[in-house]
Amino acid sequence: MAEQIPYSIAESLLTKLGSAVFHEIGLMYGVGSELRRLEDTLSTVRAVLVDAEEKKESSQAVAAWVRRLNDVVYDADDLLDDFAFEELRRKTDVRGGRFGGPVIDFFSSSNHLSFRFKMGRRIKAIRESLDDIANDISKFNFVPIVVISDHVVPTRNVRGRETCSVVEKSHKIVGRDKDKMQIIELLMQSPSSYENMPIVAIVGMGGLGKTTLAQLVYNDQQVASYFDLKMWVCVSDDFDVKLLVRNVIKSATDRDVENLELDQLQKLLQQNLDGKRYLLVLDDVWNEDVQKWGQFITLLPPVGANGGSKILVTTRSTRVASIMGIDSPYFVEGLKDDESWELFESIAFKKGEEKMHPNLVAIGKDIVKMCKGVPLVIRTLGRVLCYKNHQESHWLSIKNNKNLILLGDKNDILPVLRLSYDNLPIHLKQCFGYCALFPKDFIFKRKQLVQLWMAQGYIQPSYENEYCLEDVGDEYFEDLLSRSLFEEAEVKGVNNDTLSYKMHDLIHDLAQSIVNSEVIILTNDVKAIPKRVHHVSLFGVTNELPKDLMDKPIRTFFMARDCYGVVTRLKNLQTLKLYNCFVLKEWPRNMKVNESDSGEGSWHKKRMGGGLSELKFLNNLRGQLVIKWLSNVRGSKEANKEAILEGKQYLESLTLSYSYHWGGSEESEEEMEAIVSVMESLQPHSNLKVLQVERYGGVRFPNWMMMMNDGLDLLLPNLVTITIRNCRRCQVLPPFGQLPSLKVLHLQTLPAVENMKEDYPLSAKPFFPSLKTLSIYDMPSSSSNGWGKRPDVAGQQPPPSYPYLEHLSLSNITAELCLQLICASSSLKSLLISEMKDELSLPEEMSSLSNLHTLEIRGCPYLYERCHNGEDWPKISHIPNILIHNQ
Repeated sequence: MAEQIPYSIAESLLTKLGSAVFHEIGLMYGVGSELRRLEDTLSTVRAVLVDAEEKKESSQAVAAWVRRLNDVVYDADDLLDDFAFEELRRKTDVRGGRFGGPVIDFFSSSNHLSFRFKMGRRIKAIRESLDDIANDISKFNFVPIVVISDHVVPTRNVRGRETCSVVEKSHKIVGRDKDKMQIIELLMQSPSSYENMPIVAIVGMGGLGKTTLAQLVYNDQQVASYFDLKMWVCVSDDFDVKLLVRNVIKSATDRDVENLELDQLQKLLQQNLDGKRYLLVLDDVWNEDVQKWGQFITLLPPVGANGGSKILVTTRSTRVASIMGIDSPYFVEGLKDDESWELFESIAFKKGEEKMHPNLVAIGKDIVKMCKGVPLVIRTLGRVLCYKNHQESHWLSIKNNKNLILLGDKNDILPVLRLSYDNLPIHLKQCFGYCALFPKDFIFKRKQLVQLWMAQGYIQPSYENEYCLEDVGDEYFEDLLSRSLFEEAEVKGVNNDTLSYKMHDLIHDLAQSIVNSEVIILTNDVKAIPKRVHHVSLFGVTNELPKDLMDKPIRTFFMARDCYGVVTRLKNLQTLKLYNCFVLKEWPRNMKVNESDSGEGSWHKKRMGGGLSELKFLNNLRGQLVIKWLSNVRGSKEANKEAILEGKQYLESLTLSYSYHWGGSEESEEEMEAIVSVMESLQPHSNLKVLQVERYGGVRFPNWMMMMNDGLDLLLPNLVTITIRNCRRCQVLPPFGQLPSLKVLHLQTLPAVENMKEDYPLSAKPFFPSLKTLSIYDMPSSSSNGWGKRPDVAGQQPPPSYPYLEHLSLSNITAELCLQLICASSSLKSLLISEMKDELSLPEEMSSLSNLHTLEIRGCPYLYERCHNGEDWPKISHIPNILIHNQ
């Protein structure tokens, strides 16, 4: 299979070449005219890439042309990166040498001329190669096609298989009875209103049996009795409204109407459908054009004229369902293990034959597990093995095959799955193929993948909307997710957000078949590195890495263990992702760091030898930032009030962590103020959502947390989660009750805290207006002052406190604070009380907490006696789930 078209990288190159930065670079190094010629030629080539995408699969000559283009485009990208890095280094040296070590006079006249001469030769070689590629455009009769990235523009006019309403007789249907009945129930529901046509959408990845399920529903006797008229239209990728109406009429009347115009077709459609309760099945829909769908649905008779009529749609894309106005489509899932085996067994063996081949049954069950419940693959492999005369070697060859979609005598699987790729907009194709970098079943984060795309130049800025690249990348990700190319792997978090994703094994096989050797996963089985590899991932390799890896143009090296020596020798490396590399102490000295790139990660002052000042200029950092060993900054020149983080508007999560062993009481007042001074310099941007402070050794929190002048609600209005732990000297908590968006507050091991800073006097604002979860552990000295108990003013009732608090955990705090918090919110759902040193009895208000469904009491001997069928039992007897432990 041919290599991918480097459309996104070509777009990125044109963006760079047209920028003011490279205009300045061209003037400085005297290569402006060469860069402009390179830009012009690349623009000419870019215009025909969509047509080349269509032709490369059927022409080896075009595929070779694409390979040459890939090489030149990657070389050009490296060239521009080298220019940009030298410009960055020059400006950095002027600012004072942020790259550490002695400042080298790199830009002396001799070095300047040498660099200019070397880069001039590289530009000339690249331009000549690109000229040769451009000259071949006429030979292949490529046609320029304008791509609008905001719209879905399939690059191949591929017709899906033609379907009809009848289930193939050879098909054994397994595990779809429940799905069938649920869809029939949806079709027979009375419409909630007669304003919009009721539509049911069946959504799932290719090969799951959406069409078969629709056929089962279509031919059910209940459905036949309920509807006056049934129509089946296979839409596929060509959503031509006029053609679609013709096919609907043809299905309803059994006659062709090819010569009629749209107005005549609409009248004929009305005549045949008006007054009838009909079912229209639109199979295999790919259209995402809202205007086209609106035009088609308008041509149907008004809903009130045929009450009970329904449209049933099958599609791979939730976006298709969304433009039809469907918020909750019916998702088809894979078959269960026992269902998968039943289907496979019925195809691979004749009746009773499996008993004669127990060895093949064991192998067959392993093969079925590889199919991950996809009926198309199960049927295909069952047919393949049925014709192999039950030779064990053939069955083992299937079991040991790493890419199932290439199997089958007629290559049945790949064309069906390939439709999902062929119908992608061209700007998403490289993004999808790049995902072959991950091994099967790998769980990845959305942000992680988007940043990898960004580093490769796959994401292009949106000029109509002023989105940053990561926002555009999120749109790319959502698009691939909506097309069933990604799956949700874990749902968790305060807002029930999806935290991680994965690819179905067959979708991974599809990606791997598309990128070929451009992307590889290194395992112990890999003995040689392909010549044209660009992206490499390393998972679980125990042997030494292949030596020829060092000479390859690697642009991504994704690894989960320490490979420091390898990284330093990958000269074309664009992206480096490190996980669990605990022995890494410093960056390679010759590694380029581009301060304009976004990223996330940890900043270890002790291990990496970096200082806080190095973070000051990295204002495009995104996601999570963890700064550890802040205690090492104390007393240094960095202990000042210089703003380090205030300009980082894209950071969402910030962790500030000191060492495990902070100093003792012998520290001077100046040293104590230095600790606070460091924290003063770490005031975050107002966009921050998560803040965690660990082992802070100051006696007070910094002013930006205490907000001596302005309200904390104005400084950090978007903060959702706060964790403060092991801050043993602090005596007063910041006024967290002011924060309008705070949903989760964790306080742990704060032995010196006496109270929370009072909310501004007589405030009319609610206290903790959004808080849902509050946990306080080991805060034994705090009174209830500042925790929201406010007196009535002039006969007016004070604003509400904790109006949405649902989960409360209290451990080793004062009885005074415990009782106030228990009574604070009528919305409380779960309550944990543990390790209370004071004699504590539950308040009478407990009996009125009607929403409380779980109460757990641990390590409170006095309270145990009162609640265990004692005096407090009547106060809690209404709670469904009660757990009381004496220890």
